[in-house]
Order: sequence, then structure tokens, then C-alpha cells
Amino acid sequence: MKTNLFKRFISIFKNRRKTDIELLIDWKSFQKDISYKVKNKERFISAFLHSSFSNITKGDNFQSYERLEFLGDAVLDLAIGDFLFRKYPDKSEGELTQIKSVLVSRKVLAKKAQVLNLGKYIILGPGEEKTGGREKESILEDTFESIIGAIYLERGLKAAKKFVKRNIFKESKHILSGNDVKNYKGELIEYCQRNLLKIPKYFVKKQRGAEHLKIYTINVKIDSKIMGTGEGTSKKEAEQKAAEEALKNLKII
Repeated sequence: MKTNLFKRFISIFKNRRKTDIELLIDWKSFQKDISYKVKNKERFISAFLHSSFSNITKGDNFQSYERLEFLGDAVLDLAIGDFLFRKYPDKSEGELTQIKSVLVSRKVLAKKAQVLNLGKYIILGPGEEKTGGREKESILEDTFESIIGAIYLERGLKAAKKFVKRNIFKESKHILSGNDVKNYKGELIEYCQRNLLKIPKYFVKKQRGAEHLKIYTINVKIDSKIMGTGEGTSKKEAEQKAAEEALKNLKII
């Protein structure tokens, strides 16, 4: 299946029109999987276009999903924040932050992407295809967020929140009760609250690598003191690792 798809896009790009890339996606199947009717296919093409593929097509006005992922991440944060603020009127800012960090974690978003079969629609370059890019949590997470960004641009915040509600809100209780989602950021917040310390702050120390292979190094500070450092292929992952190291340094875990 993967080999056939790769051969298909190679043949398409030997003699292509701007709309030919649409043939790489089974739109009927995709719309059924996410329970959403697409109006602008070109926008959703960008939501699936991994940088490993878009680098092959430079000059063809096709952007990878990174800009949409950035927008989708912001929309997701707003949607989750609004949902939690209303659902838990008695919880503190720290408690709400802890809950949110679980709901928007890489593991949760990647699982949601798998449930929606998003992996089979991602348009990858041959190298990323060979190394199992369709199953990578980082790519699945980014694709889920880029879909949110595309929906927001196409139909607005109400439609984007409806998508998030269907896939996150309705299952929030189940997600939060899962034992496989370890929330080190949340544990660190709780520790700070118990000991009357300031809420932890995260700062990007450095980032390196190509756009689709970016590695982030992040420090976590408590009361202006660096307590942990973490690395990851997303800021969220690096923050979790920094929080984990901070907890170890504080002898909490």
C-alpha cells in the first residue's frame, strides 16, 4: 500500500497540475473518518503535507503542515482552556494547567490521530516513509493539530471547537483516568503549590536540526533557579522531560 502510494505521487509529479496532488488523498474516506465535510481541499492538503515531502516540491506553492500546526495548537489551547474553565469552576489555575497538559499531551493527541486514521493520509517524502513516519507520535500529533487549524480557517472557531469537543472533551474523563499518561508537569505544579513556590516556568534554551527533525532543549525554572532540562522533538515533550528531571532533583520521584 505504502509503496503503491509512493509510486503514485512520483508519477503524478512528473507531469502535474496544481490540483493533481489532491489525487493522493481519498477524500471520501477522510471526510468520513473525521466526520467533517471539506470545502477547500488545497487547505487540507497542506494539513497533510509533511516537510520531508514539501522539500521535494519547492517552488510549487505547497506548504508543509507546520504553519497550520502552529495555528491548530493555539486553537486547541483556547478550546481546551475554555472547556476546563467552565467545567471545573472550583479548580485553581495550577490544577487547570495540570489537567490541560494531559489532554493536549503528545501521547493523547497521537492516539486521537490514530483513531481517526490520519496516518494513512499523511503525504511523506520517501525517507520518512521508509522510517515509519506514519506511525511516529510527533508526526501524528502535529497532523491532528494541523487539521484543527485547517478547520478553523475554513469554518471558524465554532467548527474547530466542535471537532475538539467530539475528540477530546467527550472523552476527557477517560483520558484523565488513563494510567499510561504520565504528567510530570502537573506533578511539579502540585509540588510548588504545596510548598508555596512560584509556578514553574519553561524556557527554550536552544533548538537544532532541520525543520522536520527539530530538537528542542528546554529549561524549567522555579523561583528563577533552573531545576531541570529536557530534550524532545516538540516543546511539549521537552517540557515534560524537564519537569521529570526537576522532580528527580527535588527527590520527588
